[in-house]
Amino acid sequence: MKNIRLCVLAFICVLACAASPAFAERPEKAAAGWFQKIDVTFGASGIIQGTEGVPKTPENTKADGSEYSHSLDLEVTAPVPGGGKVYFHFEAGSGEGVDLKAPTMSAFNRDADGDPALRATELWYEREWLDGGVRLRLGKVDLTTDFDANAAANDETKQFLSAGFRNNPVVAFPDDNGPGGMLWVSPHRAFALGLAAADARAVGDEVFSSPFVMAEMVFSPRFGENQGNYRAYAWHNGKRHEKILKPDATGVENYGFGFSFDQRFFGSITLFARGGMQRQAVSQAEYAGSAGFEISGDACGREGDALGIAGGVILPGADWKNDARANGVNPGDEYHAEVYYRVRVNEYLAFSPDVQWVRNPNGDADADDIWVFGVRAQFAF
Repeated sequence: MKNIRLCVLAFICVLACAASPAFAERPEKAAAGWFQKIDVTFGASGIIQGTEGVPKTPENTKADGSEYSHSLDLEVTAPVPGGGKVYFHFEAGSGEGVDLKAPTMSAFNRDADGDPALRATELWYEREWLDGGVRLRLGKVDLTTDFDANAAANDETKQFLSAGFRNNPVVAFPDDNGPGGMLWVSPHRAFALGLAAADARAVGDEVFSSPFVMAEMVFSPRFGENQGNYRAYAWHNGKRHEKILKPDATGVENYGFGFSFDQRFFGSITLFARGGMQRQAVSQAEYAGSAGFEISGDACGREGDALGIAGGVILPGADWKNDARANGVNPGDEYHAEVYYRVRVNEYLAFSPDVQWVRNPNGDADADDIWVFGVRAQFAF
């Protein structure tokens, strides 16, 4: 109900702006121009994955098997008279994917959405000044769209499926999209500074009691036609955490820093790398690093096709390792690799065979390696 109320209020604001005096002089032309500027996109993803190497447990008697998930995305962008724009993102889905039966620190399916209810996951207003040199966004926001971004690894519907490659696994972003905002200042085309603040719990009440704040610097040089983006950031999560070795010690905050690089070469190859750390006293994973590349099919006459290969490692913290040993688990670093090839069928449809491998899943050095084989279908217009 809260999401519905937010959507209704936002639409009322848009309609009120559309009825302002700026549109009163020539109502017919103004109305036509208004609706022509509304941008609507729809996307649907279907993913089937099968596992090999998942052990049987009392909770999971089937072990290896296949799982299906799908997600729907509806995005609406509309200009606001007087400047700025509003953005609505509605999502729904079904299926939890293979991660419930094969838990890891990096995760195999970032796109899985087990909530079939259509809901507003983003709902914000944005305004720019100084020809885009200053940009402000306020509302219900997804910080991962702009922070820790990456040209080769930031879209689970087209690029890498694993959450460990989609974003940095040692950044404790808010629990969900919630009230917040971001401010970007770009005094030069090749440099930008971003500041973000949001509710770390994403529940809407007592917003300022558990703030998430993040600052990022971006250097974006261009070498001929080859664009690069070099990001470095620091963050602080004010939500109440428990210490791993002292669970009664609540109210402990989390913090960390990281980087995300991507650089294009020869017009068709994009290399990327990510890394970072967070406070190990309250986190299973302390350090993480990943690297890989995406090669577009343009050079082979297959515009829209792409091959992606990535590898990464997640290092558990010392406190978690000590706790794991006390519970009979032999801790180890988790290694993860993923390969996909996106085949563009036409303007609206693409298929992506995808293979993933994890060693020491969930930090258990005695666990068998897990293989996941899957196919993703993406429809968008």
